[in-house]
Amino acid sequence: MSKRKGLVTAKQSEAGFTLVELLVVIAIIALLMGILLPALARARELGKRAVCMNQLKQMHIAWGLYCDSNNDKIPIGDVGYSWTFCKPGDPGCIGSSPTPPGHQLAWVEYPHQLHPGLPPSENNWNNRVADPVSAKDEIWWHAIEEGTMWKYVKDHKVYKCPVGDKGYRETIYMSHSMATYPNSGGTNAAPAPQIALRSRIKRTAEQFVFLDVGSMKGGAFFIPYSSGVTTPGLVWGDTPPVRHGLGTNFIFVDGHIEYRKWVDPHTIEATKHDWGGRNWGANAVDNTDCDLRWIGHATWGSLFFANTSTTKRCDY
Repeated sequence: MSKRKGLVTAKQSEAGFTLVELLVVIAIIALLMGILLPALARARELGKRAVCMNQLKQMHIAWGLYCDSNNDKIPIGDVGYSWTFCKPGDPGCIGSSPTPPGHQLAWVEYPHQLHPGLPPSENNWNNRVADPVSAKDEIWWHAIEEGTMWKYVKDHKVYKCPVGDKGYRETIYMSHSMATYPNSGGTNAAPAPQIALRSRIKRTAEQFVFLDVGSMKGGAFFIPYSSGVTTPGLVWGDTPPVRHGLGTNFIFVDGHIEYRKWVDPHTIEATKHDWGGRNWGANAVDNTDCDLRWIGHATWGSLFFANTSTTKRCDY
């Protein structure tokens, strides 16, 4: 009997896991993966966010070096719009212009076809590529290298965040208050406080210079100071960027970096629409959208319209 029992025990030990045991193991592994994968994804996203923050920091240092080398003047922020800064004597050249006036290159230029026969300051917007996503690397590199910041940041990789949209080689924007087309963010009744000199910025911890957007268009990141819609008020100009979770990185004049997560329902809805939904009718104006008020203040340093809500309070 003892020999038979010994044989049965040996055969049972060689049989391995039963079906029930195997299913239990698989269930445990699936449960662990369900717990660990979101944590790993968050860790990976935090790593990418840190890389993008470092790139913003490098651009901010270069921005400061440019100001130091140019009598405190800040770089032109209107990507590809240097043609809009008219030269005295040009037809239709009226009103204010940056100092010095005339055609000027921006901190980076919009991707454009190369025409060696044209002066650099006139070789951009009128020759821009229709689809920058499909533009060749040489077009992108020329646009970046032609910008006034290339002298201080000579590394193409710094100009793009790792989570930027596919096809773009430059994914950082400058604030619309930083030396853009005169009064393009305001109205005659409420002209936008454009900045030409770094020393004019009084609250350096409250106004940002760059933000991570993830793509590129001609201009700067646009938040109107005063809107021209029928019911005056705050509106999103460009779509709220969603780069690292539901928000993005900003670097301010004083050099500190801040990750802003969008929380207002209007902002979250605006992230789903191009141009922030300026044509939404009544929903286009929202003086109590706290995210919109925050970025409006961070862009211009102040807000033209007061918070009219009696039930909702924002930081600005």
